[in-house]
Amino acid sequence: MVYRFSWIAGAAGILLALGRLERLLLSSAEGLPWEVVLLAAALLGGALTWAGLAYRLSLPALAALNLAALLLTVVRLAAPATTWFILPSPSSFPALGTELAYALELARTGVAPVLPVAGLVAMLAVLFWSLGALLCWGLQREHPYAAVLAPLVAYLQFATMDRRHSSAWTVAFVLLLGISLLAVAADRRRHGSGLLTTGPGRAAVGRTRPAVAVGTMALVVVIALTGTAALARAVPRSGLLDWRVPSALAGGYYGSISFNPFVGIRQQLVSPTDTALFVAEIRGELSYDRVYFRLLSLESFDGTQWYTARPRVARLEETAWFEAPAVSFRGPTAAVEQTVTILALQQDWLPAAYSPVGFAADNRAAASGLRIKVDDGSLHFAALTYRGMTYRVESRLPVPDLAVLTLGADGLPSRVFADASAAEDGYTAVAAISPPVAVELPDRARYLALPPGIDGGVLGLARRQVRGLGTDFERGLALEAFFRDSGAFRYSTQVDPGHAATDLADWLLDPLSPNYRTGYCEQFATAMAVMARQVGVPSRVVLGFTPGRLLDDGRVVVRDRNAHAWVELWMPTQGWVRFDPTPRGDGVNPAASDELPFDLAAYLDLEVVVPTWPPGTNPTVPLPEDDPVLPLPPVSPTEPAGGWQLPSLPAWLPLTLAGLVAAFAFLPSVKWSRRRRRLRALSMGDISAAWREMVDRLADLGDDPPLSATPLEVARTTDPALLPLARAYAESAYGPPRGRSFDLGQVAAAATSLRDTEGRLGGRYSPLRRVAAWYRLKSLTPRRWTPRRRPR
Repeated sequence: MVYRFSWIAGAAGILLALGRLERLLLSSAEGLPWEVVLLAAALLGGALTWAGLAYRLSLPALAALNLAALLLTVVRLAAPATTWFILPSPSSFPALGTELAYALELARTGVAPVLPVAGLVAMLAVLFWSLGALLCWGLQREHPYAAVLAPLVAYLQFATMDRRHSSAWTVAFVLLLGISLLAVAADRRRHGSGLLTTGPGRAAVGRTRPAVAVGTMALVVVIALTGTAALARAVPRSGLLDWRVPSALAGGYYGSISFNPFVGIRQQLVSPTDTALFVAEIRGELSYDRVYFRLLSLESFDGTQWYTARPRVARLEETAWFEAPAVSFRGPTAAVEQTVTILALQQDWLPAAYSPVGFAADNRAAASGLRIKVDDGSLHFAALTYRGMTYRVESRLPVPDLAVLTLGADGLPSRVFADASAAEDGYTAVAAISPPVAVELPDRARYLALPPGIDGGVLGLARRQVRGLGTDFERGLALEAFFRDSGAFRYSTQVDPGHAATDLADWLLDPLSPNYRTGYCEQFATAMAVMARQVGVPSRVVLGFTPGRLLDDGRVVVRDRNAHAWVELWMPTQGWVRFDPTPRGDGVNPAASDELPFDLAAYLDLEVVVPTWPPGTNPTVPLPEDDPVLPLPPVSPTEPAGGWQLPSLPAWLPLTLAGLVAAFAFLPSVKWSRRRRRLRALSMGDISAAWREMVDRLADLGDDPPLSATPLEVARTTDPALLPLARAYAESAYGPPRGRSFDLGQVAAAATSLRDTEGRLGGRYSPLRRVAAWYRLKSLTPRRWTPRRRPR
């Protein structure tokens, strides 16, 4: 059957899937565009399958042929530097495993569009190769629905990954689905009409059952829609539940850790480790212990957690700055350059000191995958960071000017600082010659927005902490001191799970709630940022890392335990200023008030609480002392041994030789398998199988029989031993039909004739010519001269 319309529908489905994939992948950074690679894979899969079917390969042989070719293609795509021409070397497969593992992690956690990394392109090449092969096999072997619907299934998977608005794509998919079903039905209807209808002497023509297909599709659609509606609320906004998410790799230096950019009042079961996430060389105007590395800031709060809502990102060449000038820091800054080398961190946000002003990477893919979150200068990578990834960042770190921050709108010291100036011998607050210039925060309402339903007790608590204070800086200091200096809060990573403890009001106000006022940095950052908004101070939560530890070689190592969340408040005269409400005991996260030359708590009306901890709650768990900093594993050059030794063979040579042996054995093995099938068919009475074997043998030896010759003429010009086979073949092809019976004597005579003729040919041709015959392709091309059997 010729499925003309189905071929068109299947090809259109592959193109539709490829088009939807355009929304998931960025353009290729170098080499061939990934679109060309995937189209070539689909064409190769279809062409190889077509050829295998033309040569009448069995399904296992056809699958093995495709798998072998696909393996060579995947290795060449994912690990080209390890191959010898197109053949893999021993180092190819470990490299291939690494690339595929990275691609799987990127597919699982990456946010589209992502970089088309080598492993990801290789995985997609497997898919499109399979689609092309399935399209060809299905339409050649009377399985049209499998052929035309498989690309649409792939499209649905891509559509699931693509969360952007896509109504036009949905319409196109539905239309193509309907057209594909109609195409198959039309092809089958055309095949079953006119002269080709079922009748005496003709094979039965398969009939379509559209009602079954339509009913099945309707059932699938109903299940999908109802299932999606039922499970929609079970999927959190963040996609991942844990703030710190270990990957599937092992722990230690060779582990991999990612951080979910959503911070909230939830029990995350955080257990910081000494896993080294990255190392950095820091040069500039600040010491290493004052350099925080940030991932990104979170400006939206939904009542439970902080997140970044549809961040506006731009390519580096599309924007003239990293952070929009309207929100950049206006006070003093310090220049710091960082050269970061990733170790165990797998993340799509690059750690960098705030605020970046320059970026460079030797890896072209890393540079092309950079995106800038322009409202805070965060660096988004359109893939996942990987071990060994290195990049350089130039930053201008804010150094808040306390002389300006301590002033009110009238240019005079605000209340707290005026009181401290009057009471402290070593501190004097100086008035400004003119009032400082205040800058309105663009989109201020965005950084003050809170969802409805927050308990009014939280607002009352916030207002009590800032009572009588006149500037946003004083209010920020007061809220920070409330968490750090009031004695009412405990820092602990040993928290009890429980739904009640995820509520902000319960955590702050109810002594009977689990983990009352006890928690990790995310709880403190969440609470302070919410309370700051309630008293009119724009806020955002920042996810990043506290300063790392200095190694002997001058680099700074940042470990898993350095992961941290803090708060930034908008100061109209300066910009975003860091505040850290987490009462850690190791001193790695100094408070903003630590820069002051006096004890701030003495001049604030803090709500000092002596908590009565409910029975059974955890006692304060101090942060354990830092373990000794382990050195990074050294990379020592391999030194050759002294004295004379046998020359070592290249590591790729054994596998290359094995590949060459397999390549040279391929054609003979195909012909040997074909001969076995034909001899089996001969034993079942098919004399034409023996005749085809002999004709193919003559063609490979260079004595291709003429197209006009009859079987008897071919036998007379070849060898008399072939005459019995020629007579038997002519009788079976042109004689009266025998039904299902066959003449055993005739079959035995044909088998003897074939064996005798092959023996005589072996003595007639030279060994070199006989060996060359195994590698000639003549017999593997379609034959036209073989007489057709007339219908019976």
